Amino acid sequence: MKGFASKVFSDPSTHSVHFLMNNAGIGLGGKALSTSMDEFQKVMGINTYGPIHGCQAFVPIMKEKGLEGIIVNTGSKQGITMPPVNLSYNVSKAALKTWSEGLEHELMKERMEGKGKLWSAFLVPGWTNTSILLKEQRERAKIEGSTFDEKSCFFHEDKPAHGAWMPSQVIDFMLQEIDNKRFYIICPDNDVDRETDNLRMTWTMQDITEDRPPLSRWHPEWKDKFTTFLEENKKN
Repeated sequence: MKGFASKVFSDPSTHSVHFLMNNAGIGLGGKALSTSMDEFQKVMGINTYGPIHGCQAFVPIMKEKGLEGIIVNTGSKQGITMPPVNLSYNVSKAALKTWSEGLEHELMKERMEGKGKLWSAFLVPGWTNTSILLKEQRERAKIEGSTFDEKSCFFHEDKPAHGAWMPSQVIDFMLQEIDNKRFYIICPDNDVDRETDNLRMTWTMQDITEDRPPLSRWHPEWKDKFTTFLEENKKN
């Protein structure tokens, strides 16, 4: 990645990089004890280390240029609310969220001290019609040595689900939020609005502050209470 950055900045037509977007994600992986370390490392290597490598390769040179610029890392709601089953993916995106928050804090201090003009944002798409599930299922079939039928994947860009946004909608929303100087860009979709997302995230954090079981939203003794919480707190 550093070689790529060097190539970009050494091009005579490149004055600087003003917009750096690190968008990397695979859904391979699964439960805590049934996911091999090879699979776990592959997910972390792409979902977490990929964007970090991108930042470490480009951002120092962007700083040297002394010009305004923005860095966007792509996270996931699964890295915030942590729905069970695909634990590897959740961990990878949660780690990236933590790293991205730390990066922005450092950039903020530099801006406040008059030493920097860069800032960053953390894009969190909702349900989006991408090929991530298609690729995951294809890779899983390859690992298991089974035949993969593309028609078995219930959504992707060429077979969009009604409840999901198209990628272009995510980009349009992202640009709108960047104009508003938002760090957390939490995208809705056709099924889930921002109010519901906020309540889900609030409930997740309250698992700690209210001393509930982890992932209580899916716990048999707590899931009905979550539903009640959602109904009582939704304004619309």
